[in-house]
Amino acid sequence: MELDGNAVLAKALREQGVEYVFGIVGIPVVELSMAMQAEGLKYVGMRNEQAACYAAQAIGYLTGKPGVCLVVSGPGLLHVTGGMANAQVNCWPLLVIGGSTSQDHEGIGGFQECPQVELSRPYCKYAARPPSAALIPMHVEKAVRLACYGRPGAAYLDFPGNLLTAKIAEDAIPMQYAHPAPPVPFPDPKLVEEVAQLLCAAKRPLVIVGKGAAYARSELQVRQLIHQSNLPFLPTPMGKGVVPDLDPQCIAPARTLALQKADVVLLLGARLNWILHFGRPPRYSSDVKVIQVDVNAEEMHNSVSSTVAVQSHITPFTEQLVEVLAKKH
Repeated sequence: MELDGNAVLAKALREQGVEYVFGIVGIPVVELSMAMQAEGLKYVGMRNEQAACYAAQAIGYLTGKPGVCLVVSGPGLLHVTGGMANAQVNCWPLLVIGGSTSQDHEGIGGFQECPQVELSRPYCKYAARPPSAALIPMHVEKAVRLACYGRPGAAYLDFPGNLLTAKIAEDAIPMQYAHPAPPVPFPDPKLVEEVAQLLCAAKRPLVIVGKGAAYARSELQVRQLIHQSNLPFLPTPMGKGVVPDLDPQCIAPARTLALQKADVVLLLGARLNWILHFGRPPRYSSDVKVIQVDVNAEEMHNSVSSTVAVQSHITPFTEQLVEVLAKKH
């Protein structure tokens, strides 16, 4: 049995657990959108490529699996670069699939010809054009995996019209594994002990709950930490709701004062970027001790030198910290 590139791509997406596609179809991806629906993917037709890109990354953030943004060549892709950059910087899983001019038309004025892989690379964790129909599943697996693993972000795959219409025998397509869910890094118990000691010795401790805690679905563990320790907390905009703003320990109404007066700050999946004033004076005390907990090792000691930096998923870290603090009464 022969399959064309459209069918190979649609099947590969389904095998990697992708569920949702948002986009605007045209040359050369009309048949691709039909193949996606034939494979059971939920396709949502949009009116604007930028809106499609934001919708795809929003569903990626909510489900933990990248949503797909499907666009045509040239202007179609250019309209989503803002959305791709947003997904990359905000750490939302996203896969953009762009149709492009047939390879035999490149360099001679092909329809909406554009160096799409090169244009997308600055805004992505991974950008590639599969060289053949047989290798489409391999690149789909890698794009989906990299969009989800570590710090989530954007990936881009480019598909010339001739690649989408190319025929290949089904048994000639190399078998491709479906990667497991992202690994869960556990904290070093010695570092958890150090964190507990710092918090116990602090006079004005502050917990900052970030987007990482929300994305990790660590609501129960973080709430247990706040309520059993009686620590005040401050949510970042994307960390809101992990612990309710109406909780008695929420110090958001006195945000500036809390940041300036805290002597120990525990960051739970929050980055010291512009939202948190980079962790520097005058918004913070010059001798504040910072505890970073983040799934991404490259985030450690970014902007300031943290007193303790723990690479960990938020859930096991908070579970262990609750146990250690309980032993210290």
